[in-house]
Amino acid sequence: MVDFNPLLENLQERVVQEKPLKLIYADNTYSVFNKGTTEFHGAEEEFIGDQPLEGVKWKKTLKSSDAENLPEVFSCRLKIIHDHFYYTIYNKKVMKRALQSPTEMAALVDQLTDSMTTKPKLDLNRVLTKVICTKDNYNNAAWETVTAEEAKIDSLDKAIAILRKIKAAANGMVEPSDKYNRGYQKPNSHDWNKVVTNSESRKNLVLTIDPDFLDDLEIYFLADVARDSNLNPYKLFKEVIVKKLTNNALATLHDEKSVVYRIINEDGITHEQVFGSGNSKFGYHMTVIGGMIPFTNSWALARA
Repeated sequence: MVDFNPLLENLQERVVQEKPLKLIYADNTYSVFNKGTTEFHGAEEEFIGDQPLEGVKWKKTLKSSDAENLPEVFSCRLKIIHDHFYYTIYNKKVMKRALQSPTEMAALVDQLTDSMTTKPKLDLNRVLTKVICTKDNYNNAAWETVTAEEAKIDSLDKAIAILRKIKAAANGMVEPSDKYNRGYQKPNSHDWNKVVTNSESRKNLVLTIDPDFLDDLEIYFLADVARDSNLNPYKLFKEVIVKKLTNNALATLHDEKSVVYRIINEDGITHEQVFGSGNSKFGYHMTVIGGMIPFTNSWALARA
């Protein structure tokens, strides 16, 4: 006979099972790019954009004969960028105490769902940072480099020069161009085809910037009255993300549609008894499919 466990029954409720996923989507550093629940079609790794030619209707499944008549921008395949099981263990005394009080049980459920999001959010931030800091994800012309001396912000003039580069890239991205995207590939082809595209406005752009780099810009330019300047990124863009970057990247600028990710968790929060101890082991499996959409605009500034 299996004993009834109200705690485990509580964990099976839909609202509890969905809470970690919602928290991960909402509270990660790159939540502004969240298109994962609306833009994926067909297979989980198939992303279809929103820039078809006028009058073209999308098909979730493409026949070989369709390849010759595809619109200039259609879809791309995205890879699994993260796949991991997360575990937490609760002592049997904690579990027993939770079963004796509805308040204790509710508190433990909240604590458990929160603990199931902490490490996944950190890992999601890490893998998405790697994506936006990978040079191969950009048009060669959109990976702009500066010398170590230029990147060392120790004067007002240097700060202004960097901010002008960022604003110039933003201005370029709102004009039709093939400079800021990689283009597109047709099915069963590895060849890149050029496409002219543009971002709607600077308010559709997201700046991600290294905190040390931003600190120097703020010290020499953005402090005090300069915050009202038209070079101030906080005034220019939809969002400014302050995040430690890798691969010598100092700042990246993306159309809000250019970075996407989808989080998959098919089993919810799982539970098993730890053999021999009576403790309870809870698990959460997170798979992330995502990347940069090659036919949308992106730009990066990196130290050479």
